[in-house]
Amino acid sequence: MDTTRSILRSAKIFFAGTLLSRFSGLARDMAMAYCFGSTPEVAGFMVAYRLAYVFRRLFGEGNIQAGFTPHFEQLRAASPREGALFYRDMAWSLGLMMWLIIAVLEGGLALFCHFWLGDWREIASLSMWMLPALFFLCLYSLHSALLQCQKKPFWAAAAPIAFNAAWVVSACLASGTSHAMQILAIGVTLGYGLQWLLTGVQVRKELKLSWLDRLKPRLFSADWRAMLKPMTLGMIGVGAVQINSALDAIFARLAEPSGPAYLWYAIRLQQLPLALFGIALSSALLPPLARAMRDGALERYRQLLKGALQSSLTLMLPCTFALFALARAGINLLYGRGDFSPADVQATAICLWAYAPALIPSVFVLLLAQGFFAKKSYAIPTRSSVIAMGVNIALNALLVFGLGWGAASIAVATSVSAWVNCWILSRTLTAPMPKNVSRLLVCSAVPAIAVFSLDAAWPLERHFVGQLWQFIANGTIYLGGLLGLAKILGVQEIFELVRKKSPVSEETGDF
Repeated sequence: MDTTRSILRSAKIFFAGTLLSRFSGLARDMAMAYCFGSTPEVAGFMVAYRLAYVFRRLFGEGNIQAGFTPHFEQLRAASPREGALFYRDMAWSLGLMMWLIIAVLEGGLALFCHFWLGDWREIASLSMWMLPALFFLCLYSLHSALLQCQKKPFWAAAAPIAFNAAWVVSACLASGTSHAMQILAIGVTLGYGLQWLLTGVQVRKELKLSWLDRLKPRLFSADWRAMLKPMTLGMIGVGAVQINSALDAIFARLAEPSGPAYLWYAIRLQQLPLALFGIALSSALLPPLARAMRDGALERYRQLLKGALQSSLTLMLPCTFALFALARAGINLLYGRGDFSPADVQATAICLWAYAPALIPSVFVLLLAQGFFAKKSYAIPTRSSVIAMGVNIALNALLVFGLGWGAASIAVATSVSAWVNCWILSRTLTAPMPKNVSRLLVCSAVPAIAVFSLDAAWPLERHFVGQLWQFIANGTIYLGGLLGLAKILGVQEIFELVRKKSPVSEETGDF
């Protein structure tokens, strides 16, 4: 039976794959910072990537999983073969739909390129090079959803290593050339193709369908049509979030020429704990929640959701304070060389400080949304995302144009809108939110304040050994203070997350 312990076990497997892919992602960002720094040209590439990313999130990733998983679990419970055939039909129908959408988008961008001038024309051109990646991304997302249902999430989590490797090679080849950003854009598309192929090999092993079955799909079948409503609602909700993301990049560009680059490097670090734990846990959570709803086990559903929220808070609160304490030293260690100057380090650190408060609500939103998706309820997360988008846009306009806060304005607006989204979902779902966090807060805040004060008086190093020493010293003080206070104050939840045996009841999933 699904329990909080089994979800954490699945999340840890996903975590292992994601950890490897995130290390490769850090190598990619380090290569970008070293080769291109924060120049307006690379900032323009990042705007184009964010625009293409809108469609990536709209037609792939969580949206596919949210629509696919509950329906697949229902069909598989009746007949494993029907579940496999449903996957086959989804893959073919989705692939054909994506090529049509790509053709329309390419035509639209080609038409508008004649009217756009300067940087924005270049941004549109780079987006056109990256749009074919949507096909690979969409089917990779479907692969990931199936592998998660099969409790084989490792390959889906680790596959982005191939994408990041292709990006690093492209950055090295493009450095110093006259068409550097175009080479990077082509490398992005090729990288997503490799990611799709790697997961496709594992999916083929899991499905166990004959070649004849694979090549005779029921295109746009009744099951496909049954998915249109949840997928459409999911697209609206995800679309709101991703329109936010694209507008963030545009606001950052308007705030200062290098603004998108500062935000890019900052949010990549802010999203590291989110991707390593939050996305891993939310991906592992949806199939058990869907099975609980399918069986009518409402108490099991509630306990699974409660355990996931408690586990995420136990890890994300210390991570939030770690982002404040280690921002400057971490950014300097990763990016502070080549064309990335000390001024770039400081500007990126300010953006990371502004992004840090969004970490906890962002993880909670992922988990709470899975609670709605398991119930096949898509309208409320959609409405919440739209409201959060409105808050974000209004704050961006106020902080950028009214107060002139620069690129950090976008990060502040993102954090506030994340809390708004979390509050709406938690109130509507009436989820059992974690309580008694005061001791955990003390354990995290006290060492963070000590490290922050020390780091402010420590000049930025420009040699690798000095940068490494600065980060290790700050990290050791923070981690040692956190664990020491946790031991003194009896905050056992921190230690229980990493123990081999979890204090979770196999029967109820309670902590």
